[in-house]
Parts: sequence; structure tokens; C-alpha cells
Amino acid sequence: MNPRLFKIALFAVFLLTLFFVYNFNAKNANTVLNRSFSMDAAVIEKTSSVDREQNSSDIKMIGKSTEGNDPKELPNYKIDGMDRFEWYSKQWKAQLKGQPPPKVEEVSLLRAYEYDVEYSISTTSWNIDNAIVYCRYFDADGKEILPAFQSYSFPQYVVNCEKRHGTKLISVSTQESNSYSYPIPLVDRTMKGYKYELSFCMAPIYGKEAKWLLIPEIIEHYKLQGMTHFYFYVFHINEYDNAILEDYVRTGEVEVTYMLERSDRELLYWQHVAYRDCTLRSRHESKWSLHADIDERLLMTQYPGTILDYLRTVTDNSIGGIQFRQQWIMKTEFMPEKYEGDEQIDTWAPTLRWHNSSAFGPPGHTVKCIVQAEKVLAMWTHMPRMWYPGFRMHELTPEEGIVRHYRDQQMWNWGKVWLKEVLQFGPMNLTDYPEKYQQNLIDAVKKRVKYVYEHYNVREE
Repeated sequence: MNPRLFKIALFAVFLLTLFFVYNFNAKNANTVLNRSFSMDAAVIEKTSSVDREQNSSDIKMIGKSTEGNDPKELPNYKIDGMDRFEWYSKQWKAQLKGQPPPKVEEVSLLRAYEYDVEYSISTTSWNIDNAIVYCRYFDADGKEILPAFQSYSFPQYVVNCEKRHGTKLISVSTQESNSYSYPIPLVDRTMKGYKYELSFCMAPIYGKEAKWLLIPEIIEHYKLQGMTHFYFYVFHINEYDNAILEDYVRTGEVEVTYMLERSDRELLYWQHVAYRDCTLRSRHESKWSLHADIDERLLMTQYPGTILDYLRTVTDNSIGGIQFRQQWIMKTEFMPEKYEGDEQIDTWAPTLRWHNSSAFGPPGHTVKCIVQAEKVLAMWTHMPRMWYPGFRMHELTPEEGIVRHYRDQQMWNWGKVWLKEVLQFGPMNLTDYPEKYQQNLIDAVKKRVKYVYEHYNVREE
């Protein structure tokens, strides 16, 4: 063979070998790199999942700093196809009915909530409904983030604010640059998924009648109906009664908000404050929330399961609430002041002691409701006053569910003022709390009351 041709062929083989070796190594390197990237991504995802569980506030901060997290780009930002704050403005103007908005001097704040599309602040100020107010934003160091945002006290006792990057505290003022209320931190409601299926928004506790037995009976009643969490509001309570309430706080079943009186008002309007705040508080945290009083026991009737069992059958997304009609059970005595033993509970537990019952109130008359808070714009004492567009109430018949209202005849002079109206609904009769729940209820009440009060000592002033 020609030596020159042999050298050329040998060199060609050498080049071809280099080519195959290079491609093979590059391919393996990419495979390893891709595999390494996949493993790293899996580790990152696993770590992120753990971090989300361990420190949701850190994840929330990361979410705020990522691109494309503008609230206006989220699918739920618009209301009825309109920018949500333009929609609020439209509803606000309709509420004014051509009248000028009221002038106010200050706004007292109760709590502030951060949602994915807005901040919502619950207020306690009296007579500021529909006033123009300004949202004031502050960072973690308390430095104000300008400019202020014009909003309204709408719906009543609520101020909604646009979101502002870096906001950790928020306040409200009556002018764009005047003095503002003490800034308060934001309660995080940005995480998706419900923490509770069914919760209870308790109207403010008040009055001098003893509550040490009423509190555990209502809590244990609703626990039997599937509730796992209770938002309590307190206008007035003595130390003895508060002891059992705080024991439920200790076990994680109850959160308590103590109302600070800064303006004189009728108790009814404290109910409005509590229900508006609890609508915001339970929104995105509890799937369903009942708004009721300490003397009301909601129950299913012919439906064989619990209230939670029934709610799990509701699949129509347009339903934002379930409404129960009322039956009044005549409570004729005040509760005993102090715990004296198990026999006392057998005698005085409302579900065992009172049976004289009215006919059912007509549809819509002093009803009570279980609602999905994200579908309700403004909750009133008996039902939502305003819905977000597209949602409605489902009304139960007495054959499906009722309210057993253990109505004291002396408070607010109810027996003389309102009983005559109730008697027009039909004849009185004797009814009982359901036997299938009664013993479990009383056993649970006895256990909790004994634990709290058997060795309780009142602190001396």
C-alpha cells in the first residue's frame, strides 16, 4: 500500500475516533447534567413543600417577590368582569343614593387581613358607614410606603385596600396625609386550602347572666355536629365564666376577640362588628362558618346525619349559604352562678331543662345561616346583607333543619315585647333536644366543666 495513502487513512480513522468519543462524552455529560438537574429540582420541590409546612410566612414573602405576582393578573381579581375596586366604588355610590359621604374624625381598627387580591380591614368605629377613608401602608420597620390609597368604609365596618409591595403593617386615616390609627399587622389569608371545614362565629358575649354552663354546652353541641373551630367575640364576661372559655383556647378549639369599647352603641351594632370581622377572619380558613348566638342550637331534623354531613352533600357552587328557620324554646330562669357538681348540670343544662316550644317562624324571620365567607360581601345578624355576584342562599324547610333557640324571657324584656308575635305563628308544644345526641352532649359538658371548676379558686382583688 502506498505509504502516503496509508498515513492519510490512519489520520482519517483517528479523526473519526475523536468525533465519536467527543459525542459520546457530551451525550453522557448532558444525561448526567439533566439527571442532576432533575434530582436538584426534586430536592428543591421537596424542600419547598417542607418549608411551606414549617414557615408559611417565608413562602408568602418569596411569592411576593417573584415576577408575575401582580394581584390584578389573578383570575379572581375582577368582580363581575370589573376591576374589583371600581366595583366597590360602584356599590358604594349606590349605597349613598346621591347623598354626600359622612365626615369622620378617626377610624378605630380591629384587625387586618391579607388576601391574594387585596387587604381587608375590620373597623369598630361608630357611624362611619360609607365615609371616604385612606389606606396607609407601612414596611416591617414601620416606615410609611407612599402614596396613601383612597377607599371607603364599605361595606359597613370594613375597609378594602389595594395591595402594596413590602407592606407588613396597615392603618386607616380620614385624610390622605393626616394622622392615622395605630398600624396593625396583616393576618395571612393568602395560602390556598381550608384549615377547617366548619367553624362557628359567635356573636359577642355580654350581660350579667352566668355563662360557665352555656359556653361548654354550645361548643360541645356543635362539636357533635362536625365543628372543629370556634371564633368567639366577647363584649363582657366575668373572670369565673372566662375560665372555661380560656380552657377551650388552651386546647386550640377557640380563638377569642375581646371587644374594646371606644364609642357608645347598642349591643346590636357590636354584633355587626363581630360578624363582619368573622366573615373576613374565616374567609379562606374555614370552608363553612355559622353565625349565631350562645343560646341557639342548629340541627338537622329528618336528614339522618350531622350538619357537616349535610354540607358535604352541597355541590352547587352558586350556593353561598344554608338558611335555617327558627323555633323558640322558652327559657324562663337565669343560669346558676357557680358550678356545684354533675347533678347540677343534669338539672340546669338548657337542652335538658326547657321544652316549651313555639311553632316555626316563617321563611326569612330571624333565621340563622351557615355561609361560605368568600362568597359573602357583608354578613348581617340573620343572613348576608350583600353577596358577591353569582351566589345565593339555599333555604331549608323545618323538615330538613331548624334552630332551637333557648330564648330567655327576661332579657331585653323579650317575653312581654316579642312573645305575642311568636304566638301568632302557631300553638306552643313540648319538644326535646335529639335523644341521639343528648347523652354524649351532657357527658362532654360534665367532663370539661369538672376539669375547669372542680379545683377553681377565684383570685382575690
